[in-house]
Amino acid sequence: MKISPHVHLVGSEQFALSHPLDCNCYLLDGGSALALVDTGLGLGVDDILANVAAAGFRPESITHILITHAHIGHWGGASELRARTGARIWAPSAGAAAMADIRDDPGIRINLKFGRYPAGFQPVACEADRTFRDGDRITVGALELSMIGTAGHTWDSTCMAFEDEGRRGLFTGDVLFYGGRLGLINLQGCSLDDYRRDLPKLANLGLDMLLPGHGVFVLRRGQKHVDRALAKLGDFVMPETFFEENEFMWSREYLRMMSGPERSAGAEPVGGR
Repeated sequence: MKISPHVHLVGSEQFALSHPLDCNCYLLDGGSALALVDTGLGLGVDDILANVAAAGFRPESITHILITHAHIGHWGGASELRARTGARIWAPSAGAAAMADIRDDPGIRINLKFGRYPAGFQPVACEADRTFRDGDRITVGALELSMIGTAGHTWDSTCMAFEDEGRRGLFTGDVLFYGGRLGLINLQGCSLDDYRRDLPKLANLGLDMLLPGHGVFVLRRGQKHVDRALAKLGDFVMPETFFEENEFMWSREYLRMMSGPERSAGAEPVGGR
């Protein structure tokens, strides 16, 4: 699904492009190089690669796999995609160790406890090839992404800013969603204090495109969604969260899938937690 001159959506649960437990997975076309931004849980790799090919690209041309944060729903497919494309995996420096050693990962442990993965699913660790930090720049062919460390959803959460033919875009992972909703969850590493400290980095970017890790994306006036989140953070009322709002849909749709004949197709999504 082409959504801007150099960005395609190639994986997603909400848009039914890949496995029901996949986050939004974006393909960034830099001409001489291609980057995948996030990879989903790992059960939709065939679909993701088929969507890359359907968009007119050779999967073997993917050079970068960029991970927004170390929740397995966003990097679980990275190792297989690396093996099948030859791309290098880039991860936040604060999250690379968690990807490489998942034995004590609280998100995986909780999702297994509550039966949110398909039967027989076995999480597999992933070693990153490269890491990045706040302020780093990564070149993908003719395009350049600026890494903006925005802790809050997790310690390592990173937004990635870029320009696409004069339009400014931001991959936000699970930091920020449509309507200014935040990625607050009841899990170790999530912090309102971190949000208050780091989200102001996204002010005054003049964003056109807001490209989150779940749900709908926007192609115009993206900055207003950031501004709304910043305004909410300045109040004493708890800000709206993406995951709380979607809990009803998950319970209604995906728990039914887990208990019915479609169980093998997916489980209750937890936003890649």
